[in-house]
Amino acid sequence: MCAKHACRVLALLVLACVLAVSDARAQAEGVVRGHVLAAADGSAVAQASVALLSVSGDRAESRSDTAGRFSFSGVRPGGYVLSASAEGFAPRETRFTLEPREVRSVVVALEIGPVAVNVAVTAEAPLPSTHSPSSTVLTAERLDQMPIVQRANLPDALVTLAPGMIRGHDDFVHVRGHEVALNPMIDGVSFWENPHALFSGGLSADVIETANVMTGGFSAEYGNRFGGVVDVVTKSGFTRREAGSVTLGGGQAGRRNVSGEFGGAARRVGYYLFGALAHSDRFLSPPDPEAIHDRGRGARLFVRLDGRLGRAEALRAVVMGDGANFEIPKTPLDVALRPLADAGQRTRQQRAIVGWSRAGSDALVSTSAYQGWSRVRLLPAAGPLTARADVGRELLTAGGKGDLTWSTGPHTLKIGMDVVRLRPREVLTYDYAGYRDLTHVLALPHIHVTGQTIAFSGRDAGGQASAYLQDDVRLGARVTANLGLRLDHHDLVASATHASPRANVAVEAGRGSVVHASYNRFFVPPPVEGVLSSAAGLTRSIREIGRPLATIQPTVEDQVELGVVAPLRFLQAGLTGYFRATNNPVHTTVWPDSRIYSYASFDRARAYGLEVKADAPGLARHGLTGYVNYALGRVYFYNPVTGGFVAEAAHLTEASRFLAPMDQTHTLTGGATYRHARTGLWIGASVEYGSGTPVGHGDDEHGQAEGEADHAHASSERRAVRVPAHFTGDMSLGLDLLRAGDRRGRLTMRLDVQNVANRAYVIAHAGEFSPPQYSVPRLISAAATVRF
Repeated sequence: MCAKHACRVLALLVLACVLAVSDARAQAEGVVRGHVLAAADGSAVAQASVALLSVSGDRAESRSDTAGRFSFSGVRPGGYVLSASAEGFAPRETRFTLEPREVRSVVVALEIGPVAVNVAVTAEAPLPSTHSPSSTVLTAERLDQMPIVQRANLPDALVTLAPGMIRGHDDFVHVRGHEVALNPMIDGVSFWENPHALFSGGLSADVIETANVMTGGFSAEYGNRFGGVVDVVTKSGFTRREAGSVTLGGGQAGRRNVSGEFGGAARRVGYYLFGALAHSDRFLSPPDPEAIHDRGRGARLFVRLDGRLGRAEALRAVVMGDGANFEIPKTPLDVALRPLADAGQRTRQQRAIVGWSRAGSDALVSTSAYQGWSRVRLLPAAGPLTARADVGRELLTAGGKGDLTWSTGPHTLKIGMDVVRLRPREVLTYDYAGYRDLTHVLALPHIHVTGQTIAFSGRDAGGQASAYLQDDVRLGARVTANLGLRLDHHDLVASATHASPRANVAVEAGRGSVVHASYNRFFVPPPVEGVLSSAAGLTRSIREIGRPLATIQPTVEDQVELGVVAPLRFLQAGLTGYFRATNNPVHTTVWPDSRIYSYASFDRARAYGLEVKADAPGLARHGLTGYVNYALGRVYFYNPVTGGFVAEAAHLTEASRFLAPMDQTHTLTGGATYRHARTGLWIGASVEYGSGTPVGHGDDEHGQAEGEADHAHASSERRAVRVPAHFTGDMSLGLDLLRAGDRRGRLTMRLDVQNVANRAYVIAHAGEFSPPQYSVPRLISAAATVRF
């Protein structure tokens, strides 16, 4: 039951959806409902004209009934202005952001006004969200401004767009002290694979319609991982303004890419298709400023079908397939001493979702069935003086979820459940002898492996069942609260059941300011990558440890936040302070001289910080958009290691704390884009500053094994050393040609320059057995997009 079985399941899912949408029309994403009242006495205003205008210019209209009620169903996530007017009343507008699968209740109170006088209306401050002020809503238009190479996978696209995101080892993105941080939800479904390139095909930013990037203030519906939840709504044929486009790009470092998308609607069916091919001679961040043996190529395919069953019901089907073949980069020293040490890796991934929803005036029902298959194969290096690592991992996923949202009075209640079955399989062979010889030649730190070889093969089956209840309630005129409880039962290798309360409050403080406060408890299952080998007691083969460690247990966290969002002239600014206390935090262990990743859990961790974000919506009318994100943070891990796999024995006996490898005191990102409406010319610039993450855990000396020469050994002594700080800037220049009306140009030409100052820097150096990784130097690329 591997790839062949996955293909059979995929074919059945696609066939079922195609048959189902033969009578369908569209898909519902959310509901906007409410009442139009007279401000003077609270009486209902019947036959009021109500309009809903999206930031992209789409408009829907309705009229209130005799009770003043109105409703819009099938509303896509994003920013909206809702306006209401009636004879004898002054019109009124309200701004808000609709989140994925949300039922938004809006009460519009109209003041009595002169009938014959035109009233200029200015939209009120946005209705408050209970999510953290650090959370960020990204649109397809904003993501499209990024260079194509940065949109190729989700972590690269997000790392500079939200506060608190830190570049880490092996192209990881860390958020608020989390090692495995990003949790993408694709059209309401959370798959378990790590989205970073070394673990899975991930998701292309080019298929995203909207993405709500949340770092705090989580409602009870969110589970699994909590550094940064990325709630993604993918593109649909019903929202396409062009039939399709083709993009060709190329640049330095062997970058070549081609992608295309096509979509639209035919009566009751919407369809969207995306495909991409890419090649690069700098696929991963290399351990040397020069990229050696670092080529990679990948392919993506994404298909979505939508349809309506009458006015309120909808179906959707999403199918994704991704694959990549890439080399493991080397250093010039590797080329000189061990020229045959050419390791490589292959990743394959396929996922499918079939969903049904029904939207009424006061309720939204949504169900989904999903399936996934992924495989990773690490191909061993050859020759002397090298470790030989041969690893295969495979994961089968099948699950279903359902949610019911309904509104009654000031309450919007939501209840749901999610059940998933996981079947991992792992095969691992690690021969340490060649690398041990290299450590003797170069006097490098090393460990002692009994018999010089570690082998493991295993498979298991388990999963998780989750249920939640939450209430988004309006407590008076100025206070909104989201209160909820989530229950999770996890049973894969480790078994645990946990209840997680969530409380999030937003208080309107006047003049558009909103104060936020939240308490969230999180239950985080062990990472599914390497879950079997990490629990197999392989530390018995590490001579310095000599015994198996316990199985990694789920992580339990408590996070509190306090923040404020306020308009400052043309800016919308947010300030957030947070504190997170964690039991059993996990951290990646990289095996010496290989790309084998296991996990170890530590006793506890503490993370706290301050985050600032600002956007400039008030400058949009001048063709200028911009953002700034700043994070001040501190992350501590506490010894000892409590389970999993670790190569450094001292972590088992020490009880001290140490700065976590993802600790970075100062992180700053920002960007601005100017578009000249008349000529179609646009220019963008972005900057990034990082004060540097900690380097390893230092050196220590201890006795030699029998028959070995004197040399350095692995240790965990702390040292206050960080990689150097970095400040880099990118620039983009583009021209939209062959424009018609308010559409984008039929032809767009763009030029992107990464790292304009050509300052290649060390991104991270996490430990003695994890080499440093370097950023890109100055790289220039160009692309052309044709729309039709």
